[in-house]
Amino acid sequence: MFCETDSCKPMRTLVATSTLFLLFSLAICSCTKKKEPDTPFTRVMGTWKKVQYATDDNGNGVIDQQEIRNVQAGMIDVLVFKSDTTGYEAISVDGSKDTSRFTWFVGGDSLFVTYDAHYSVDYLISHVSTGNLELLTGDSLTLAWYSYNKY
Repeated sequence: MFCETDSCKPMRTLVATSTLFLLFSLAICSCTKKKEPDTPFTRVMGTWKKVQYATDDNGNGVIDQQEIRNVQAGMIDVLVFKSDTTGYEAISVDGSKDTSRFTWFVGGDSLFVTYDAHYSVDYLISHVSTGNLELLTGDSLTLAWYSYNKY
């Protein structure tokens, strides 16, 4: 039974306001972009610019502070990891540019990159955050380290 007296007016206003609020809340929630889960795969995805690199010059099996170098002036080395597991590395030195395409995947704390030129590199992800990616590759004889910033 529907109330049509003036005493029911506050109740109708409350119901109408509550209904509008509920509909507005549902509309906002349905428009919110769903965030992908935070995994090593999703943290690696994106564009990364190499800022430092190192090789184990003294052969002691570790990267020492004095072996870390900044990328040379005039060189830009960018890795792009796309969500479809493809990507590319673009290296530009004083305006001369070379691009190599690859596929990639993350397994545990390792990043596996296979270039179209039929060679692959297995990296250990030593650090990955929203702004920095650090990769190690090689063994005790050919150890190399690379540091990238989000680009």
